[in-house]
Amino acid sequence: MRWLVTWVGGLAGHVNTNPGVAIESNQCAIGLMALPRGQRQSGRHVHGVTEIYVILDGVVEGSDASGHIHRAGPLDCTSIPPGCPHGVRNCGTDDVLLVWVHDGIERDDVSAYYPDDHVFGDVPAIDLVRFADLLPDWSAPGAREPGTMRWSVNWVGSPTGPDAGSAVRNGRVSVGMTVLEPGHRVPALALPVTRFCLVVQGEAILDHDAGTITLGRLDGIQVPAGEAAALRNDGPASLHLLWVDCPPG
Repeated sequence: MRWLVTWVGGLAGHVNTNPGVAIESNQCAIGLMALPRGQRQSGRHVHGVTEIYVILDGVVEGSDASGHIHRAGPLDCTSIPPGCPHGVRNCGTDDVLLVWVHDGIERDDVSAYYPDDHVFGDVPAIDLVRFADLLPDWSAPGAREPGTMRWSVNWVGSPTGPDAGSAVRNGRVSVGMTVLEPGHRVPALALPVTRFCLVVQGEAILDHDAGTITLGRLDGIQVPAGEAAALRNDGPASLHLLWVDCPPG
């Protein structure tokens, strides 16, 4: 038993659990999966795109086609290459919430599901990135200045460019998180990529021409390439913004 939502999904006929509500994209898909205590995904399944999990709450145990087991807790990340059979179960006492990212859009009928006892051949391995192994980065413009102080981590990034030091390389999407303490903000900087920002902890204020919008946990915005949006932390706790960058479209 599990349930899904989609913030960014494909066009009609492609993976999108919230058609008409989710942002439509022809580049990537982003959503949330909830896996209650004692539950698991049935068997193993395979995608034609890279699937990335970032665990928000709880602990999952995952396995690949070779039976290799890994466990991932809050803010750990797994990157599952195309064609790699995989499945996770909730192995803790808390409900699991995880963000899933596809580095392309996939037709509804492409993903294949197999029973637990299915035998697979040689397939690529899953990359596990533990949050504790990531060093904070302070190189963003103004990141060390009062008012815009912030640090970031990159689980998944491009082979070249500013996120080339990421733990896992991906030529289509970058996935990371920026942390702001109370009273600080992310300056309005236009990026050459489309960025989806998701509040995973705290409360964010979005400043724009029509006024301000408050974003709570699991609320998100998408900023198209070449446009800018300023987000600030006016709450009493640190603000954690998970972001996904992908090509325009």
